[in-house]
Amino acid sequence: MRDNKVFAILKKTSLMKLKNSKVELAAIDDLDAAINSAESYSDVVFIDDALRDADELIEVYEQFKRLSENYIANYDLDNWYSEFENKKIDLEDKLNQYETLTDELGIDANNSETFRYGDEILSYMNDEFLTYEQSADRFNYASQLANES
Repeated sequence: MRDNKVFAILKKTSLMKLKNSKVELAAIDDLDAAINSAESYSDVVFIDDALRDADELIEVYEQFKRLSENYIANYDLDNWYSEFENKKIDLEDKLNQYETLTDELGIDANNSETFRYGDEILSYMNDEFLTYEQSADRFNYASQLANES
């Protein structure tokens, strides 16, 4: 009988160990699955790349802000356009007046070095004015971007 009690205790202890072993095996499987999942996810996230790109984006944005501030400070194109147009019209009027006066006097306006130089300046201003008008959309877009920063 004593053997039966010892056998029963051994049997009971063995069953407990077996149950504990199954629990441990199940826990190991869960742990292994979690490790595999974490490994595969950590391969997707590149924190070093994200930090490098974040720094680059910040640097580019800061550079853009500086460029925007400089653009706004250096180019008040609406006022420039108006003043430039006024100066061009005034020069053209004075050249026309001088040419009319010299025609009335029977003198060739082109004999005057000042008239020829003024005519060259007017030609240059017309070219600049045309460039401004053709590029107005670009200037306006750049101004819009600069003001949004």
